[in-house]
Amino acid sequence: MRRFTLLAGPLFGTLVWFVFDPARLGVSDLSTAAAIVAGLLVWMAIWWATQVVDLAITGLLPVIVLTVFNIGSMQEILSPYANDVIFLFAGGCTLGLAIERHGLGQRLITFVLRHVGHSPTRIVAGFLISTSLLSAWVSNMASAAIMLPLASAAVACFAVVSIEKPEHTRAFHHFERSVFLAVGYGASIGGVMTLLGSPPNPIAAEWLRANGSSMDFLRWSMIGAPTALVMMAATLIVFCVMFPMKGLASTSITLPVSHEPMRRAAKMTIVIFVAAILAWVGSPFIKSWLPELKLRDGMIAITAAVLLFIIPEKKGGDDAIVPWSQTARLPWGIFVLFGGGLSLADAMQRTGVSNAVAQSFTGLSVVPAPLLLFIIVITLIFASEIASNTALVATAVPLVGAMAPGLGIPTERLVVACALAASYAFMLPVGTPPSALVFATGRVPLKDMMRVGFVLNMCAAIIITVACSILA
Repeated sequence: MRRFTLLAGPLFGTLVWFVFDPARLGVSDLSTAAAIVAGLLVWMAIWWATQVVDLAITGLLPVIVLTVFNIGSMQEILSPYANDVIFLFAGGCTLGLAIERHGLGQRLITFVLRHVGHSPTRIVAGFLISTSLLSAWVSNMASAAIMLPLASAAVACFAVVSIEKPEHTRAFHHFERSVFLAVGYGASIGGVMTLLGSPPNPIAAEWLRANGSSMDFLRWSMIGAPTALVMMAATLIVFCVMFPMKGLASTSITLPVSHEPMRRAAKMTIVIFVAAILAWVGSPFIKSWLPELKLRDGMIAITAAVLLFIIPEKKGGDDAIVPWSQTARLPWGIFVLFGGGLSLADAMQRTGVSNAVAQSFTGLSVVPAPLLLFIIVITLIFASEIASNTALVATAVPLVGAMAPGLGIPTERLVVACALAASYAFMLPVGTPPSALVFATGRVPLKDMMRVGFVLNMCAAIIITVACSILA
């Protein structure tokens, strides 16, 4: 099967090229270059969907194919691999390393639980909120990894009121599953809040910027943050309905967090983190006062990362807040995937493939736009259950962006909805890395994850459709 899938990518890609190439079968008005790009799109889509090779390897295909067939200059082909969005995500990941390295995630959950209280529902809400907020700035995988040990400690601190009563034992299991799912789902929910939260976000934002949109860090958060907040509320309601926890009593929650004063490295991380947020959010206002000042989201992120690399962890010490050796943990493969997706999208734009896709969907404009948006969103949500959300968005964004005018939907609305939908897969353990981590604990049965996840998938489709229709 692996050999078949490995060969299916180039074979189907070549078939598409021959079918649409006017010099061969010529069943369309595309140029030869456009036919080759369409074939490359199919090749990359098959390999990304099946993950028969590493996602980054597929991301390198445009460098080979576009160069061999002379579709654009070397600068046009390679410049997307050094796009501003890649530096934005790299800098954001470095901030995430600092937050993880110096225990700020543990301090966050302790702070939240101290203020939400110790009732079962409030503890579940505390983990959902904490993980979501952390995931807005740290990768969803790292957020879940940080929170899972704390979730285990919180569950261990809980007592069943009366073990003789079956309903209380059942309520305890409901509480346990709610806490662990709150970590897994919260890591995905919070990822849409900022451009740094999830890889699909910067891919969609950069495509929009390249096609004339003013999408930036602040604009994205104005859409993503309200969507995530409503999704958090919906998730908590679903937990309360599907996992009733009546009859439980709590003991004091003691989490494995040091109570010693915050160290210098943690304080400096917070200072740099807050300064970066202020720069991202305040960038449009700063530019209006100082138009000659060049502020880009990627430059701000890299500035924060450089400060973390050079400021000592301790006064007079040799180790930085984030030693350079820690960069081995950065997702370098995702950066290459970003570049490949952006290079493919640029080639589709230059050769007219995007325009051909747009024209082929003009007949669907008679269907109500909200209904079309909902269908696309729910399709991407369930597709993301079995495909990498990053690869899915890298493939889908150029297509749905080109389809938008023909469907009668604003381009920004459809592309942002596409990115949000790809991050909200809750049914299967393979849907997202946090779900896989939670399932691997053995504390959540697959049937419960699928049952709750299906309801949340439907909630997500409605929330994303409404939020993007209003805010985008």
